[in-house]
Amino acid sequence: MNQQPVLSALLGTIGLTAITFPSAYAANMDKTKPNVIILYYDDMGYGDMGANGATGATIPKDSKFLDASVPTLTPHLDKFSSGSLRFTNGHSSDGVCSPSRYSLVTGHYSWRTRLKKGVGGGYTPTFMDEDRFSVGELFRSHGYETAMVGKWHIGMSFFDAEGKPANDKKGVIDFAQPVKNTPAHRGFDYWFGTPASLDMPPYAWLESDAESGEVHVLYKGAIVDGDEVDFSQARPATNADLVHYEQNSDFFARSGIKDPTFVFQDYLQIQAQKVANLIEGYNAADKPFMIYVPMPAPHDPHAVQEKFKGSAGFTYGDYLVQTDYYTGKILDALGDADDPDSTAANTVVFISSDNGPEVGASHRSLVAGHDANGPFKGIKRDNWEGGTRVPFLIRWPGIVEPGTTDHPCWQGDFVATMADVLNYELKADEAPDAESFLPVLVGKPMPKQRRAGFIEHSHRGQFAIIDYTGEWKLLDGTGGGGNAETLDAENQVIENFGEICGAPRQLYNLKKDPGERVNLLLDPTPEILRKEQELYTLLNKIRGDDKLGSEGSSNVPRIPTKLFN
Repeated sequence: MNQQPVLSALLGTIGLTAITFPSAYAANMDKTKPNVIILYYDDMGYGDMGANGATGATIPKDSKFLDASVPTLTPHLDKFSSGSLRFTNGHSSDGVCSPSRYSLVTGHYSWRTRLKKGVGGGYTPTFMDEDRFSVGELFRSHGYETAMVGKWHIGMSFFDAEGKPANDKKGVIDFAQPVKNTPAHRGFDYWFGTPASLDMPPYAWLESDAESGEVHVLYKGAIVDGDEVDFSQARPATNADLVHYEQNSDFFARSGIKDPTFVFQDYLQIQAQKVANLIEGYNAADKPFMIYVPMPAPHDPHAVQEKFKGSAGFTYGDYLVQTDYYTGKILDALGDADDPDSTAANTVVFISSDNGPEVGASHRSLVAGHDANGPFKGIKRDNWEGGTRVPFLIRWPGIVEPGTTDHPCWQGDFVATMADVLNYELKADEAPDAESFLPVLVGKPMPKQRRAGFIEHSHRGQFAIIDYTGEWKLLDGTGGGGNAETLDAENQVIENFGEICGAPRQLYNLKKDPGERVNLLLDPTPEILRKEQELYTLLNKIRGDDKLGSEGSSNVPRIPTKLFN
């Protein structure tokens, strides 16, 4: 496959490449057009990141990747955090994967689309409209090279031998046919990655071709040999190249089509190497770049490479260590953020996760003494805080002062923030639910005219609203809206699917009760009932008075912050 144009001329992705980095010089030193990297985890909980609170797990004294005297499983993330602004009240838009990813990329709530609840699979058609504004389109329209490396999970289109849509898993897909409605069709000049989660087939790398514009499933997309990754053997796959993978007891991954050379355990290494190659190529071409890097980890399967086994003392912990390690390798490719001549010095790095930790991972972590959802109630799928309050970090050397902020926001706000950086005035239908937090990044107060609140959504379609102050939260239902069994703030198991739109609703004061322990509507005062009605009215204005959500309006005032004149 031909690489994205800059790479094909300048970059050695042909042959063996290892993740070793010379000093990353910054060809693009235009502060008005900083490079941008979005690192996006899959199922990493608020408490998984050491910077948000020490782990209680006992780290093996012989760990090759951790210091047993330092209580963290994420040393690279922690180091990054020390040089970034850490948001303690940053949220994903949903308690599960597909909707959060869509909302991050578009600044548009996914429940405004046909995806009202749940997630897609590896073969699911896209729910993203062809003309939907995206973060890729934002940067590409401003002269950036845009790329995505990793997991999409917003759906795409596969075809049969006659070129007819065949998104079904019944043996009629012709994997030699170009795939459509991919990231390469939604604002990214180049895509190398996989359709969905690492436990969902097809298990093969896909790549966009610079000359034809087509996206193909690859055979031998990337081969790892020790510290080296070989991309040179890749070619478009035929059905004869692929095999059937049968779910086994090594780890959980669904049965399905697989490139026989695709190794689950090597995904993160391959991803890190591809990103490092892209950065090197963009630097050589003196191009501003935006790279979206959605990792498939630490979601199932916990595909731990041999060298990381035992590093944390429990499998999920080992996978966190591996995820953190390759995060470090990607950050290393930018160079030293303290070096004004490095790529890092002119790069905005945004790091977050699509939702809280998985059920099984949470339970196994607690046995080892590790609290994956941190001080919060709920886990993945819920729209209690543990389901949507996630790691949320931004580094921009020389512009953003390192520290912490409790500014309440959600991930789609990043699109609006970067539009502000680029002095681009968003149109009414572009990132309509997103509010720029650029003032927060540069130490200024937010404007008085504000979005009144934002939505947290659950796996089963339950709505919750947080007001703009971050103090009040109303859930339109009696439970967490996600899991039949979940964890409270003390990590005690609670069995409560709850009734969506059921009564009594739940009202929490998050400033006083971030663990959502006391539902103020169980013994309400007149003042509390007025607050419930105020938030419920606002919720319905945003979601459109529909149980599962419609267009509605977040009514976001567009008051740009002029960072560069």
